[in-house]
Amino acid sequence: MKHLWALLAAMVLLAGACPALAAWHVVSDVRVAAFGHPESVAFDPGAQVLYMSNFGDALKPSQADGQGFISQLDLKGKVLDKKFLPGPGQKLNKPKGLWAAGGKLWATDIDAVWCFDLASKKGKRLALPGAKFANDLCVGGGKLYVSDTMGGKIYLVSPADFLKGEPAVRVMLSPPGFAPNGLWPRPGGGVIIATSSDMKGPGGLFQAREVGQVSKIRGGLGRLDGVALLPDGAFVYTDWAHGGLFLLQGDGPPQQLASGFNGPADFGLVPKGKGFLVAVPDLVTGKLRLITIEP
Repeated sequence: MKHLWALLAAMVLLAGACPALAAWHVVSDVRVAAFGHPESVAFDPGAQVLYMSNFGDALKPSQADGQGFISQLDLKGKVLDKKFLPGPGQKLNKPKGLWAAGGKLWATDIDAVWCFDLASKKGKRLALPGAKFANDLCVGGGKLYVSDTMGGKIYLVSPADFLKGEPAVRVMLSPPGFAPNGLWPRPGGGVIIATSSDMKGPGGLFQAREVGQVSKIRGGLGRLDGVALLPDGAFVYTDWAHGGLFLLQGDGPPQQLASGFNGPADFGLVPKGKGFLVAVPDLVTGKLRLITIEP
């Protein structure tokens, strides 16, 4: 089923055509009392758990204070291990974007990216040359993509799993006036990008192949953070400018799925029945929202 969804999304995105659009709607919205300043949530399909990055008590996203950590939660938001990572002898400052796959967890941290083995908790830090604010990341086709919001760059790390070797690291994309944040693997290769701002004002959605050629999907949306592509070609994204979780389908206007956020950050997407559980952390208030959507 997972591969079928990926194929359908690829057909929609690459061909520019869309089947009958699903009328996505919210069926539940549960607010979970969290802690600190959570920035990103990732779903681990193998262990059926969530991982949530956290700045700790200080909302200072560039401060190298060693107070950051990553928690392990169940799918109802219950904390299983508050400080699951980092492991012994390791230090996280302000971990942001997370991605879990194949028994590994990747995390950004100011000017670097980490790769952790979830079974042993052993991790390796990889510096990103020239990075100012490593923010989100995703893995696709065995490659790791990392956004640098303040530096206006997207890094390409290959292979994504660099626990046992030294990967190749290069800047894939760096157009002027570009502030990339949320990332999602692009069907057919490359990456989908949510920007907090772009060359002409408010941020939007873009896509880029590995050659670094970027094209706009939709501009002028707001101050975007996290992004995901649904099987029918719809985009889900968080927007700080409008304090909510939104859905974008075809040429239609954005649909607000949930509001009332102070800092809607990078979310985790969990297949659930006919739809998805969207786990959205609020970086400012420290809360976690578990929003279930269905077509």
